[in-house]
Amino acid sequence: MMIFFDNNNHSQMSIDMCKDCEKPSSDSKQKGKFALSRTKPTPIWNMDSSWMCSLIGTCLTIEELKKLQHRNKVSFSGSKISDYKLHSFFVKTAMTDKKIGRSIQSMLERKYRLLWKKFILIDSVEELEREWENALKEGDIAGPYWVILAHPLVTQKLANNAFGEVHMLSHLVGATNRADLKTMRKNEIEIDKLRDELERTRYEAWSRGTIIDRLRKELGAEKRLNLEASKKTKPLAGKSFESLKATSNRLRDALLMAENDKDMLKSKLERRAKRIEVLEIEREHLIQQMTQLETESQVLESVVPTLAGEKCENDGGICPGEDACPYDLCQKSVLYVGGRATLVSRYRGVIESWNGKFLHHDGGLEQSFEHLGGLLEKADVVVFPVDCVSHAAVEHIKRRSRQYNKRMMAVRTAGLGSLMSGLQNMAQQSRQPNKRPNLN
Repeated sequence: MMIFFDNNNHSQMSIDMCKDCEKPSSDSKQKGKFALSRTKPTPIWNMDSSWMCSLIGTCLTIEELKKLQHRNKVSFSGSKISDYKLHSFFVKTAMTDKKIGRSIQSMLERKYRLLWKKFILIDSVEELEREWENALKEGDIAGPYWVILAHPLVTQKLANNAFGEVHMLSHLVGATNRADLKTMRKNEIEIDKLRDELERTRYEAWSRGTIIDRLRKELGAEKRLNLEASKKTKPLAGKSFESLKATSNRLRDALLMAENDKDMLKSKLERRAKRIEVLEIEREHLIQQMTQLETESQVLESVVPTLAGEKCENDGGICPGEDACPYDLCQKSVLYVGGRATLVSRYRGVIESWNGKFLHHDGGLEQSFEHLGGLLEKADVVVFPVDCVSHAAVEHIKRRSRQYNKRMMAVRTAGLGSLMSGLQNMAQQSRQPNKRPNLN
């Protein structure tokens, strides 16, 4: 049996019961935390569908998705399925297939149960925001990301901020893709070279060890001969004694030199072994990073829409349904900051063909930030490419967008595909009858 609580009525009841109390007691706070601790996480099928790709891609590994595939007896055509195809399947079916959705929800709750027990005792949005900021600083966001989205106290603003941070992290990581690939290849060459040197050093150390053992045996034999000779005969005089002494000193010096060489080779061997270990760890990290970046790139490209042939015609009133225009921006103003000057006309063509109003600012190259402030007042949404805009412009956009309560949207690159992908979710909302796009 399931019991559902009406949060609004519950809050009003609490106010009526305690309206004569000026300050809540510590006992009431503890009771509130106890009530929260018995609250279950929000199911993924009740979340925003646009979060599903980043939620599954961030909070569950490919190996865990393979376990879900086996557990739910999901089969695909062909002998081998790619990681991207597996990821796409669970993103598409998480909210439409009850069995798959419940299986994903169950895995998330088991995987992050300890973290959920910690976060569910939080009884204010401010503390929830602080915990999310701490997770970002520590670089461990997989668990906190799901817990934040599933928390009963999460606001739309906090959820959108968390989604935006995770979304931007994937773009910023992608900016280092080529450099990491080059570094990985260079490290592989260096690893092979160091392995060859390591084998040579080991052989040299073995050879020196053999020489040392031989010299020690010769020195021991020389000492035994000298001892036996001293017992059987009189001490050797003059030249014979000096010759034996010189031989003994020569063998002793050779032994000392060989031992020094052995210590040097041993130290060199240890340094190279440590270097190989570091390079192996870095190589594994880069391979894992490259796999994640390839998956993100394929997912991003799969949602880029095909630009329709005819231009949308709409006066900005009630947005039409599916039969009118598939990507209708409903006369909303889109401000594009930065980008490539040679593509500005293309940006304009895409937005205006989707029934939107186009505004542009070059990000401070020639136009002033004062002019950017005026454009921000007119815009409904601000778009900027993370690879082709200055840090100063981004900081200005963030500050003024909060001031004017404007929605910001960062896109991966300055290309048309990234712009179209970023606008798709916003534009598709206008396909629902009697509903405008949510730009806030």
